[in-house]
Amino acid sequence: MAYHKNKKHSSNLHSSKQRTLYSRPSRARKIILAIIPLAFITVIVAIFCALFFTPERITKSTISALATDYYENHFYNQLSLDEASTSDLYKYETYGFAPVTLRQLLLYDNQKNADSAASILKYCDENTTTIRFFLDQPYGKTDYHVDYTYSCSF
Repeated sequence: MAYHKNKKHSSNLHSSKQRTLYSRPSRARKIILAIIPLAFITVIVAIFCALFFTPERITKSTISALATDYYENHFYNQLSLDEASTSDLYKYETYGFAPVTLRQLLLYDNQKNADSAASILKYCDENTTTIRFFLDQPYGKTDYHVDYTYSCSF
């Protein structure tokens, strides 16, 4: 019986050592378990940035912001919509105003948009990239839509 006790005891000792080896992760295992999620997150962030922060998307967004600023703060103030009849304004809904070049957007307000110019002109031609504004009823300051004609190399 004593022999059987010792055997049982040595078996328990062996399994308890095995349990402690696998139950407590080693330092290398902890590092690996920390690196894997970080690598996964890094890949996801890189894919997100590649899809959403492309030069084309940034340039088009900047041109759109410039066009909004130009129309609402400059062009609309020069229109005399109060004196115009509805029939006169209707043609601007259909055909729009004369195209505005990118150069006009960049230079219209004493070059306040000069900081945007460098990043845009890296990709787009300032003379052939145009913006056309179309009125929408009831002809308010924000009642319009824009048609962009890009001459850019992305």
